Amino acid sequence: MNFSDIVYDKSGRIATVTMNRPEKSNAWTPRMGAEMREAMTDADRDDQIGAIIVTGAGKNYCAGADMANLSSIATGAESAAPRPREQAKPSATGQRPDFQGQFSWVLGLRKPVICAINGACAGLGFTMSLYYDIRIASERARMGLIFVQRGLAIEHGSSWMLPRLVGVGKAVELAVTGKLIDANEALRIGLVNRVVPHEQLMPAAKELATEIATKCSPLGVAEAKRMIYEHLFTDLATGIRDDDELMGKMTRSEDFKEGIKAFLEKRAPNFVGR
Repeated sequence: MNFSDIVYDKSGRIATVTMNRPEKSNAWTPRMGAEMREAMTDADRDDQIGAIIVTGAGKNYCAGADMANLSSIATGAESAAPRPREQAKPSATGQRPDFQGQFSWVLGLRKPVICAINGACAGLGFTMSLYYDIRIASERARMGLIFVQRGLAIEHGSSWMLPRLVGVGKAVELAVTGKLIDANEALRIGLVNRVVPHEQLMPAAKELATEIATKCSPLGVAEAKRMIYEHLFTDLATGIRDDDELMGKMTRSEDFKEGIKAFLEKRAPNFVGR
């Protein structure tokens, strides 16, 4: 795979996708979106990979959509509709239509995605981060929607995802002010999982990814993630029923047998993902 707007690396059991337009603050382009999807789908299908990290090159994470594209849209030279290669496709696991959107497809991946926010995370960069499973921020990070300050509103399902992360009141405040918040405020409202010193950002993300990839059952991780996201659309009774049915099935899996055996033998498990 040859990429121009990202760097894709596999090391050990971790795949890292780095948005790589540092001279443009990693501004998003349709090419970058297509490359990110190709790389992350590859990582999701690779049995040797247990977790995915997404970050940005240089000082910033992603400052939003490329202004050249936005200028073309503003002048009528280009349509704001998604380009054909970015249109919704079936997710890697064939999940519900909610997980087949231009950015929501990430929710359908079986592998957990850790977002390492190293600097400015605004506009479309902010939107993308909402769809990742775990967000770790550098103390230098700044993030926000900003759209109302550009004559726009909200995009790509942020109106659905953001309230589920930070609550309705704070989501409305972020949306209607367009203000950027710092990493500590993002932690306080539940937007990010943790904040670390800047130089510890990637080590912290890799430590977490390694822990998931080496200590946890790939089958268990995938199914836990699936249940959480699918049950955002259901009621409690359905959640209880599905969880219990799944637990019964998984007690017959090879990973369950290995997990119990490893615990009794006081050794690290050797999960196979089935």
